[in-house]
Amino acid sequence: MTHSTEPLACSLANDNAAQQALEWADLGRHAVATERLEGGVAMTFRIDLADAVEDLAAREAECCGFLSLATTRNANTMRLEITSDHPDAYLVIEALAGTGPS
Repeated sequence: MTHSTEPLACSLANDNAAQQALEWADLGRHAVATERLEGGVAMTFRIDLADAVEDLAAREAECCGFLSLATTRNANTMRLEITSDHPDAYLVIEALAGTGPS
């Protein structure tokens, strides 16, 4: 596996980063399924949350270039995959997905 040369850093200001972290925490409570992937996590949501998932994923992709965020819709659900080939990104991914240690 090749590792990303993208720096492991978020370009948001502290207040904006804190607000976005709260949005991730709220979104994570609505996941109907979460699974670990190689290099990341996949989360599944009800389709009525698709616009919110896509919006937050797009904003996260803008500020955290070391992450890959991909969404897929079907008739009933929205799947969000958060991955990275950066060796230290998994802790960030777990925090976004709410799957890290409590």
